[in-house]
Amino acid sequence: MKYSVGKTVFNSNGQTVERKVKEKELRMTEYELDSLLRHLLAVQEERCAITGLPFQYQGAHSDPNMLPSLDRIDSDGHYEKGNLQLVCRFINFWKQAADDQEFRRLINVVRGVE
Repeated sequence: MKYSVGKTVFNSNGQTVERKVKEKELRMTEYELDSLLRHLLAVQEERCAITGLPFQYQGAHSDPNMLPSLDRIDSDGHYEKGNLQLVCRFINFWKQAADDQEFRRLINVVRGVE
């Protein structure tokens, strides 16, 4: 851990770093995407596919972290039917490019479920 901190500090000197972003394609029409989103909301009973927490929506009592967010199950894949699930916005942020099964395992570790 001491080595890791030293490396982080050494590499964090305010420099500009170029990064490569993944190619992400939408492999359906807007109409198909709209239909899929409605289908996923219904099938998932308006709950996060990973945590089971209910989604909240924009309004007086909404928590922006609980808004539904479209997640690619395989983060190396594209936005296409069979590779999409709805999750809470904070889960999508936490998961980032992690493997879906590994991320679900870690969430269960946090929950105390093995």
